[in-house]
Amino acid sequence: MPGLVKDHQHLLDGKPVQFSVHIHQTLCLQVPEAMLRIAIGNLLRNAAENTYDGTITVRLKDGVLSVTDSGEGFDTAQASLHYLSLLRNSTRAGTGKGLGLFLVRRICERFRWTLTLESMPTPGTRAELDFRTRLVQYR
Repeated sequence: MPGLVKDHQHLLDGKPVQFSVHIHQTLCLQVPEAMLRIAIGNLLRNAAENTYDGTITVRLKDGVLSVTDSGEGFDTAQASLHYLSLLRNSTRAGTGKGLGLFLVRRICERFRWTLTLESMPTPGTRAELDFRTRLVQYR
């Protein structure tokens, strides 16, 4: 996990934003590492791109990974419409913009993880990946 966060550090360059990582356990999941990196990486990238000041907290505890940012947050109903618009436009234009959460959702469906998004104007957005349905063990 720290390596994956470090891989996304460049997205914070020039902004007064930092990652704060709290790993309370070690997980053993029987899934391809690439799928895990794509899912977590997209959540980290979304948080980094939408936080302009403050902290992005990454926490792994009790089989749940949370990524919480201090960005402005969003209205979930408007975000759903915006997301669908981005998805339609990105597939036509080939930009790929807006596909991150779509990929995370598909990976979660494939491996029976649960993805939860909560957002408010303050304190920001929290994304949670619940791995407990695929958990082999954790310490």
